[in-house]
Amino acid sequence: MLPEFSARSVALQVIEHLERRRPAIASSPAAIAAEVKNALVPVRRAYVDSELPKSYIDALESELTETLPARWHAIADSFTKLEGAGFRLWRGGDVVARLTYIFSGLVIGGLIVEAPFIPIWEKWFPFVLAVLAYWLPDVQVRFHKRRYARELGAIVASLDRAQPALDQHVTFTDLLPPHEETHE
Repeated sequence: MLPEFSARSVALQVIEHLERRRPAIASSPAAIAAEVKNALVPVRRAYVDSELPKSYIDALESELTETLPARWHAIADSFTKLEGAGFRLWRGGDVVARLTYIFSGLVIGGLIVEAPFIPIWEKWFPFVLAVLAYWLPDVQVRFHKRRYARELGAIVASLDRAQPALDQHVTFTDLLPPHEETHE
């Protein structure tokens, strides 16, 4: 099948469409299913314009509408709630929180340097820990966003694994041009 109509490519298009509307639809399975169908309309139109076998697009749409909404809802709803809660950062990662993290980094780093059973003797270690502690809220947000992106990628990968089964819906005769009868 053409790359633009592969399960992977179409799944990416549908997920991009869903992500644009995620805050509004993530908690409603019915709205997600409707948006998946809306996202497939231009794909079907382009497929029909390319005059490719109808059986493949029917199978692809069936696979996407059966699996994608439930899997996307399972991860998007929890991520949207987490995002709405500010990724559960202490004080939202504001200046006071960051200054507290810096102070904590200095104290913990100082204790590590002074502890005789921890083999760190560099006197600059507490300052490095303090500087790194300043960025802790940013690291937490990035962690959650990367985990969400990996989960979305797992959905696309599972749909990509369904491609061989989808390809079986197209026969060789479907790919041949229509047979024209000649009258002599």
